[in-house]
Amino acid sequence: MGADVKRLVLTMLLLPLTFPCASESSMGTRSATAQISFRVNVPPVFKILQTTAVAGGYEYRVWANMKSIVLNGKEYRFARVGETTLFVSSSEDAVIVHGL
Repeated sequence: MGADVKRLVLTMLLLPLTFPCASESSMGTRSATAQISFRVNVPPVFKILQTTAVAGGYEYRVWANMKSIVLNGKEYRFARVGETTLFVSSSEDAVIVHGL
């Protein structure tokens, strides 16, 4: 009986599949649509690239992936995302720790 089962399985494997597939069927529409979406969470990044002491404060060359930052409760807005120059006057008692 074991040999008969083996022959039956071998015969089934060698026969071509004659069952219609739904994806290859000629019935219905001939096109399909789908939607896929991705969500990427990017944390805010603010890097100080260079510090220069100037009259009245400090000038920082910074890189940020956002259009504004808040330092000591004051918001600084940038024209664009990326590298820019930021002036912080020394009279504002701003404390920026850099080089970490």
